[in-house]
Amino acid sequence: MPAIRAKTPPSKKPSRLRQAAKQVAVDADQVREDLNKLLGSLETLSIEALREVSDRALALIAERTGVEKRSLISGVIGSAVSIGESITGLFSKPVENPPPAKKQGRVTKPRGKTGV
Repeated sequence: MPAIRAKTPPSKKPSRLRQAAKQVAVDADQVREDLNKLLGSLETLSIEALREVSDRALALIAERTGVEKRSLISGVIGSAVSIGESITGLFSKPVENPPPAKKQGRVTKPRGKTGV
């Protein structure tokens, strides 16, 4: 009688999500390492060189912030167009309708004793 072997389950391929998560972790580690090297290299720079680095960094921040603002504005415009509103309608105060005029009713006389 031959020995019965247990079947080994076929190895599963990692899902795309797991692969992406692992790749993100690897990339994040690499970014941290690169940033640490960059920050370490700043230690050896002169004051003038540090000012140049700072000025360039501030210019890049302003540039990227401007791009983000333009992107946000164009997104709002696109949304307004898609729902059929104008931009002025989105950002202006709503026009209030005047209150309805009061109805004029009959003038009634006070009730009480009449005549003497």
